[in-house]
Amino acid sequence: MSEQDLDSELVERARQGDATAFGALVTRYQRLLTSLAYGILENQARTEDAVQEAFATAWRTLPGFRAEGRFRNWLCRIAVNKACSALRWGRLRSWLSLDAGPGEGWGETLRDESSGSDPERVQLEDERSRAVREAVASLPLQQRTAVLLRSEGLDVMEVAQAMDVAEGTVKAHLHHARARLAEALEGR
Repeated sequence: MSEQDLDSELVERARQGDATAFGALVTRYQRLLTSLAYGILENQARTEDAVQEAFATAWRTLPGFRAEGRFRNWLCRIAVNKACSALRWGRLRSWLSLDAGPGEGWGETLRDESSGSDPERVQLEDERSRAVREAVASLPLQQRTAVLLRSEGLDVMEVAQAMDVAEGTVKAHLHHARARLAEALEGR
């Protein structure tokens, strides 16, 4: 059974009120949504809230999901919207001086296990990962969102659906993001 077929089956069962089926969808997409939201928010607590809100919204609005679309893309769109809303709210709170300091920054990234115990190589990988995270975090929100969705394996059409923009817009965001990233990472 393909991933999309499994999603379709779980979505149909969840539409009929099967909370266990929806729980299976949450389990399947928790990491993806957390990764996307964290890439936008750069704050673990706000990320967890945004992801929880995204799943709650998905559960409430599941009857309105059009089955001809991919559930993953629909869910990503909800998560991106929740994260962007949280980002706007966080900036407003910060501007109003109600919030403490800046975000926590990106979390740890997966390390190449082939590096073994070579401390020098591990340190270089950590520095390179940090540089990439900082470069991606410095991108404008739309470019950063496109890069994060693409890095999660979505193709351009799926990114466009998740961001609710035209495919050409996604291609432009990715093109400009690549140029900015190349410039930011040059010489590192």
